[in-house]
This record gives sequence, structure tokens and C-alpha cells, in this order.
Amino acid sequence: MNKALQKILVVVGTTGAGKTKLSVELAKAFNGEIVNSDAMQVPGHLILADDATSLLRHDLINDILARGKVPVIVGGTMYYTQSVLWKAQLIEDAPGANGDETTASATSTSIPSNPDEAYQALLQVDPDMAQRLHSRDVQRSLEVFYQTGTKHSDWIAKQVGENDETLFDACMLWVDCDRSVLAQRLDARVDNMVQDGLVPEIEALMDNIQHHLAASPIALGLKGISQAIGFKEFQPYLKAKEEGSPDTTTVLAECIEQLKVGTRQYAKRQITWIRNRIVPRNIPVYKLDTTDVTQWPVNVTTPAKSIVSAFLRNDPSPVPACISQVDGENGAKKIKNMCEPCGNREFVGLVQWHEHLRSKSHRFRMKRLRLLETGQLFERPPPKKAKDKNAGDQLTSVDKAKE
Repeated sequence: MNKALQKILVVVGTTGAGKTKLSVELAKAFNGEIVNSDAMQVPGHLILADDATSLLRHDLINDILARGKVPVIVGGTMYYTQSVLWKAQLIEDAPGANGDETTASATSTSIPSNPDEAYQALLQVDPDMAQRLHSRDVQRSLEVFYQTGTKHSDWIAKQVGENDETLFDACMLWVDCDRSVLAQRLDARVDNMVQDGLVPEIEALMDNIQHHLAASPIALGLKGISQAIGFKEFQPYLKAKEEGSPDTTTVLAECIEQLKVGTRQYAKRQITWIRNRIVPRNIPVYKLDTTDVTQWPVNVTTPAKSIVSAFLRNDPSPVPACISQVDGENGAKKIKNMCEPCGNREFVGLVQWHEHLRSKSHRFRMKRLRLLETGQLFERPPPKKAKDKNAGDQLTSVDKAKE
């Protein structure tokens, strides 16, 4: 890491994992100030563009550094967090890939319609990309090659190098916890929000939106705050109430359940983004387990302070045992694996592959193969074809007629 860059702390994780709590502890311990990186908590979110939001955060960070304090970036919106840390975003689209309609049409006709033939074509022109992709997901890479004359894998490699220039010397802490525990936390959080008056707040917010946007209405559910989790799920209830429906209580219960589902899905997307778009890059990430809140001081606070203290002192001390430094796996995460026992199914990336190996269906097939190989199990012969009952009856009738 370039020592000329100024130091900042970054806390990432899913909603409900404890990143806010940890960021407050770190800010208090290291003379820091927190910079929020959650899209739905940005002032004026309805009108702020992405670039403007990034510039705003950079100004805040520079102001904190100028006052001799340590910026603590805490965020659930990973896109904004990335825009703070790296000079440019990693865009996997090649220049010229979005050409005019004539070029696009010509490219489409050049790509075989048969998936197997398309995969073989990619294997010839870009074997590196073919090894990463599922055999039925190769059209994009073929389009890039046919339109630009350059392999898609070369474009990506080039962009990785160009876009990994960091803006700060960052220490990133990833708070994570067991999925089942996280689901329980998120459901409880929704219940608490409802008890604390979430529904009246949403009703008041809707009234405010309708009042201010009456002159130039914006399609609710598609733009701005109406897209935020905790608002869009309640639109069926708001509509039912406005129409005077007698089923508002039932609709409200369904909306609350949808909010729980949406929150859990959002948390899953956050984990995927961290794992796939942040971890593989060039900033070290330290993972902390927040599953057991009773052990928070031991499992989270103490080791986090230890690693941050060493980071701020430029001290390459060993990472405490309870923190696992997550190394990027740019190559390994894209490796494609094929499972012959399960019908030559393809899995792209180690995560999918390991999940499949742990699945009940795979373990059942492997056990069955072992029993077959050791002679403890025999293949059943194919069932005999059942005779046509009617045909038998007809023959019997004929025989009887002959008699």
C-alpha cells in the first residue's frame, strides 16, 4: 500500500450484523468521525446523482483528515463504499461492446444459436473466459470478441489493472455472522420498527410525497425514496387503506412479512457484493464474527482495536487469532467445476462448487456410487413393459370365438 496515501477505516457488512456499533466504538477509540455510506440515508437522495454523492463523501473525508481525525466509513451500500476507496469502478464491459444496431445485428448472426456450439466457439477464441463461464452463458464474451477483435478476458485483465488505483490507505473490517442468526435479528428488527411506529411514519411520508410531487408526479416504486426497503413493501397497504378496503389488517400483516423477506434478501445481496467485488481487490479485509453478541468484546471489539491500532502505527503485527484476513481470490473464484456424478452439472466459482459438494443430492449420489463400486448395491434391471390389458382381453375374446 502506498504510504503517501492518508489512512482511513472502513467497516462493511450486512444490515443487522453490527457495523454501526463497531464503527462507533472505533471512532471513540481512535479520535475518528463517521462517514455514512448508505444510499437510503443520504440527504436529498431523490436528487443526488452517483458522482455527486461520491464527491460529497470525498470532501467529508478530506475535511476530517484536515482536522487531524480518522475517517471511519461505515456503509451498507457497497457501490458508494467502492466509489470512496477506488479511483474508478471496475466495469467489465469492453469499449465498443454497445455498438450501433447494425453491428449488434451482425454480431448476433455470428454467434451460434446452439449453446454447445457457442461454447465451442468461445473455447477457440477465448479459452481463458470459457474456463470461467457456464457453457450456457457465453454470448456476452463472444459479442465482445466479435465486435472488438479483442478477447473479453484481456479487456477484464486490462481494466483490473487500470481501476485498482486506491484513493486512501484503508483498513477494512467486515462484520459477519451466522445466516440463521442474522435472519432472526433482521426479523426482530422489523418487529421492533413496527412497534416503534413505522407504519404511521410511512403514512405521513406518503402524504408528504403526494403533496410535494403533485405538480410533477414521479412513478412511485421506481424512483428515489419509494425504492427504499421499508417503504415500497407497504404500498399495497397504503392503497388498501386509501380505497377503504375491509382487509387492511390482513394486507398490513402481509406487507410486514414482505419487509422481512426483502430485508433478508438485501442482506444476502450485500454479502455477495462484498465477497465478489470488494474482497478480491487490493485492500486487505479482516473478517469478524458477530454471531454471539454476548462475546462481542472478545470476538469483535478487542481484536478490531488491535488490528486498527497496528494499522495506524504502520506496525505489521500478526493478526489476532479470531480475525481471519480474507485474501482476494481473483482466479480461484472464477474457476469452473463440473460434477460428472450429477449429470455433468457446471458450477462457476468456489462458492457454488462447495455448496454443491455439501448438498444432499450430491452426497446421496456419491454414496450410491461407492456402494455400486464395492458391490454392496446393484443396479436394478429396467422394469418390464406392462402388457396392454385391453389387448389381452381382445385375444381372449378371439380365442373364445375360435372355440
